Amino acid sequence: MDQQTTESLGTEACQSTSFNLRKAFAAKQKHMLSGLGLMPTFTNHPTAKGDATEERWIHMLSDFLPQRYGVGSVFAIDSFGKQSQQIDVAIYDRQYSPLFFKQGDLTFVPVESIYAIFEAKPELSKGYVEYARDKIASVRKLHRTSVGIRHAGGTYPPQEPASKPILGGILATDTTWKDIQGKAARKALLGGGITDRLDFAIAVKDGAVERVDDELIYAPSDQQLIWFAMRLYKRLSRLGTVLALDLDAYGHYIDDVRQD
Repeated sequence: MDQQTTESLGTEACQSTSFNLRKAFAAKQKHMLSGLGLMPTFTNHPTAKGDATEERWIHMLSDFLPQRYGVGSVFAIDSFGKQSQQIDVAIYDRQYSPLFFKQGDLTFVPVESIYAIFEAKPELSKGYVEYARDKIASVRKLHRTSVGIRHAGGTYPPQEPASKPILGGILATDTTWKDIQGKAARKALLGGGITDRLDFAIAVKDGAVERVDDELIYAPSDQQLIWFAMRLYKRLSRLGTVLALDLDAYGHYIDDVRQD
């Protein structure tokens, strides 16, 4: 094999190991849009015959997130027997959490096991944002327990629940606001306190927003869905593992059962 052929093969080998991340992310977004029932046009801007449904959001997020995360519609419960409103799309731990309760098609998840909660609506609007905040508050108001975790060298101390805030947001296809970065939208999206604030909002055809402290960060144009998914996963990663729930706090109800 002559030197010219060797150099040519070497160049081809180098070229074959390159990976175009920009195109890969664009393809990933198209796949995610299709999962929501929204078809991207040549500009990557989606069109739709209808709205992305709750079920489609669940499927899309389940497909995107690592398998350690469960995604579904749930009721959150706490060790006092209190229950949240029904949550359209919840992201919860399914690797380390021992307690899940089923009643027909309904799923009840201990609040300690929940990472994030979302309301799925056809559009972003002031009314729907306020409705979503009320749903989110019904979960965040529940009591969360925390116990230490045994390891080879001893025990990790219980984690403070406040150090693992439950993320909240609203998922939509469109928006009623002319400009998602306009004054009316900003006022609505920055509303609420610790219990009912939104961390994320997305209108797939118009934009996506992440709230960090009292600032709003907006997705680049035509990248809103993949941007939202990546920012969400980044926030989930920072949370680490969910709280180790106190089984005794839940299990004391079993002790009330006495055999004759």
